[in-house]
This record gives sequence, C-alpha cells and structure tokens, in this order.
Amino acid sequence: MQRRDFIKSLGIGSLGYSVLNAQKAQAFPQPPRVIQPRNPHAARRLNSEEHKSILIIGAGLAGLSAALELCERGYKVTVRDAMPIVGGKLAVRQETNAAGTFWVEHGLHMWFNNYHVLKNIRDRLGVNEHFRPYDEVQFKFKDYKSETIKSEPPVYPINLLNILKNSPNMNFLDAAGTLNTIREVLFFNYKTNYQRLDNITFADLAKQRKVNKKFYDIVMEPAASVTLNNPQTISAAEMCLYMHLYFLSQPNAFKREVTTTDHYNALLKPWVERLESLGCVFELSSPVAGLDIVDGRVRGVSGESTQYDNVILATDVGATKRILAGSVSFDGQSTALLGKLKSCVAPLKIADPYKVLRVWFNKKPSDAIPDCLETPQHRPINLLARFDLLEDESKAWAEKTGGSVIEFHLYTTPELVGLPDSEIWPRLRNTVLEIMPEMSDAKVIATSVGSYHNFTSFECGQGTLRPSATEAQSFGLNNLLFAGDWLKTDYPSALMERAVCTGREAANSICFADGVREEALVVTADVGPGLI
Repeated sequence: MQRRDFIKSLGIGSLGYSVLNAQKAQAFPQPPRVIQPRNPHAARRLNSEEHKSILIIGAGLAGLSAALELCERGYKVTVRDAMPIVGGKLAVRQETNAAGTFWVEHGLHMWFNNYHVLKNIRDRLGVNEHFRPYDEVQFKFKDYKSETIKSEPPVYPINLLNILKNSPNMNFLDAAGTLNTIREVLFFNYKTNYQRLDNITFADLAKQRKVNKKFYDIVMEPAASVTLNNPQTISAAEMCLYMHLYFLSQPNAFKREVTTTDHYNALLKPWVERLESLGCVFELSSPVAGLDIVDGRVRGVSGESTQYDNVILATDVGATKRILAGSVSFDGQSTALLGKLKSCVAPLKIADPYKVLRVWFNKKPSDAIPDCLETPQHRPINLLARFDLLEDESKAWAEKTGGSVIEFHLYTTPELVGLPDSEIWPRLRNTVLEIMPEMSDAKVIATSVGSYHNFTSFECGQGTLRPSATEAQSFGLNNLLFAGDWLKTDYPSALMERAVCTGREAANSICFADGVREEALVVTADVGPGLI
C-alpha cells in the first residue's frame, strides 16, 4: 500500500500526508546516541600522587551519580546532605506503626527504557535482580470506561495504532482529530522545542489545535498530571519532551520497570556501599548554610575550615537558592560571581506541594484494582499503588494478615497544606470509595503521610531559563558545578534520568580539567519518529 493510501485508511487524511511530506527526512524512530568522552585517550584515574578533594552537597540521585564517577577515578569525595537519609526524591524511610515496621517510599517510581544512564549505573552496581518489567498502565475515569494502555508490539507505528484499536473509548477518528497537536511529538526536535513551545501551556496548545476531547482527557491530561505539576499550567515544550521520552522516541520507549523491593534496599544501599568501599565519606543530617567564595573560587562551607578543590551543588531548586543566599564573598571578583549565580537561579520555581499517603487496610480490594492505577478524574488522588502486589515486604505482610498496603499520590495539592497527618485519610476516604467501593467496610490499621514541596516547576517559561551543569564555569567560577533534575541538558532527558545525567556531566567537567578520562553518556535521540 502506498504511504498516501495507508494514511488515508487510518482516517488521518490530507493533514497527515502534508505533515509527512514536510518531514521526509525524519520518518522512523532514531536509536539512542552516545556522547563520547572529549578525552578518550586520557588516563582512567588520577595519578596516585595527586590528591583532589570534592564536596558534593546533596545525596540524591544527582549527587550519588557524580560521586560514583569521581570515586572510581581516585578522587577524595565527601557527600553531604541535610537529611538523615540518602536518596533525595527517591528517599526511603523506615517507620514503625500499628501494622509493623516497614520501608516507606517517597512514592512509586517507574524506570523507563530511555533511562540509559540510570541503567548503566544499575549494571555497574549489579542490582538488576531487584527490577521487573511493568509494561502497561491502567486508568479509571469518572466520564469514560476504564483504559489499559500498552505499547505492543514494539514496532512503530503499529504500537500506537493498537492503543486505539484496544481502547473502549477512542477510535481512529479521535486520534485523527488530534494529529494537529501530536505532530509536535511525532516530529519532535529537541534543538528547537523550548524556543517554539515554552511560552504556551500544554492545555492552551491543545485548545488552539482543537484536540479531540476524549484523546486529551484519556491520554494527554493524565500524562501531564503525573509530572507533579498542574496540568493546566505545564509548558507545552515540557509535555512534548515527556511524550517523546516516555512514548514515541523509539519502539521500546513506553516499556518500564518497577522494583520488587523498596528503593533503599534495591538501589540506594548498594550504591552507598559501593561508594564507601571506594573511600567516599557521607555526612548526613549536616545542612550547608552557605559557601565561602574567595579569589573567584569556592573555598568550602561557610564557617568551616576544610577546603575543597571542587564543589558540586546537587541540591533541588529551593535548597540551591538558600545555599547561595547564605554564601559569603570575600573580594570584588567573588562578589560579582556570586551575584551572577544568584541571578541565574532566581527565576526558577518550585511546583505546588504534594503528599503521598500510605494506608494499611485489614482487607484487600477486588482483583479489578491493579498494582498501579491512574485516577486523573478523582482529584486529589492522581494515582494509587498497591504495594501489597508490588514489593516483597508488603506482599509478605498482606499474605500473613489478609490485608493490603495501598499508596495514594496526591499531586499539586496546596489545599492539603497545613492539615495534620491524621486528617488526610478522612479527607480522602469518600474519593477512595468512589474508586474502590468494596473497601467501604475496610478498617484502617495504620497510615503514613509524606509531605513535600521540593519538585521542579515545569510551567511556561522555565525551560528557557534553566542553567546547565557547568553554568558557573561560564561565569568564571571554575570549581563550582550544578547537578539536578532542574537543569538543562543538550539532549532529551527528564526527572530521574536528568538528575543522574547532570551528576555525570558535573563529574566529567572536573575530570576533563584534571586530565582524567570522562565517562560516556548514552542519550535519547533528539528527534521524533515521524509519522510512519
């Protein structure tokens, strides 16, 4: 069948054909690419006679990523964090309550196929046995029938057509009416994405392009809500990036994994143990109020005598601003540099606060409630996760007691700020019973609430303002690096993967300056797959 006839047979019509012809050079998924070291023939490690000390502030994924590269190359690394535990937004705390003692997550995390650097780190740590495939997502709506979205088989565009074919709510004509917007993803171009689309919300883009309401409600808005940002204010550029990374960039983009145990035992503990075996020192419950900047270099932590050759700020937006606000400069040059640093992070915002509620019940819901269920029309609950089906510890408890362990993700919930933890479950109970009416007679054995206000804002205009990992060096402050999911990269990345990528970039910058070989990065292709 000719391309023209095939497209018309899908109901896409002349618009699809014209878009395709305008983008002939971009007509199939592109494989990931490798950013090779700039110095491939340099020594792998520091000379044994060299002693270089590095302070990494922040023990989240970005800081741990930077530490791994530097420790393996012979640097003396100190990782410092204000929290008593490592992990940042992946942190896991141990709690004892009426149900027992448990490792409690910061929230359910999915590990996507395009998390190339994270996969490399997992391979190096030897922890892949703790991960298993999770290749479908289920949704429950108020206005539509329940949906299960899979991306199978891994052949583009058949995988996308199967989503429509298997949908009880949508058909090809619904998707055809959306092509005018999803062309931004089909023909995604990372190099121009922010310049073109960061000044408009994703919701407004959908309105302007007259996106089919079903398609928006069932596919697009839920995808926006799980970014922990308000779906009505998130940037169109950010959402097109996420859809590229997590759905369309390559045939297996939608494939994902979850851990079979909590993230501390699955990943963080082995990571810390590897770093400590390499001489890394962790200083937890140790906040940094500010930095001392002398003669155009960061000397160390304000009020402390220890000096470092390099400092990496692997902190979130709020903590980065606080540390820079508390920093001290000792000369005119340093004052100017500190001013530039503050100016570069000042416009960056934090997303609305969010909460994660975990509940131990004395009974199980029906089998119709899967291990993960997105509930975009049941605000303030965006997602529920059945840890009694996901992780070994909760599974064992559920098998022993006949109960269940269910986590409720409550994104962008400023209305819940200030409520005591004891009031969160009563506030949610009626909404939970709309989703799981069979739990009306269930008793709550225990609850655990995590309250957070640390997630990066992805609203309009933020993407074009983000600094890079090496931004301070461009000002002339050569021994300070940034790392974190709030930075920009020269290639598609987001969330956990951006954190570890920028951690590696920061480490690579230090290595390159010292004549030590950098670590390669495998990254997602810059362009979308085209139409067919």
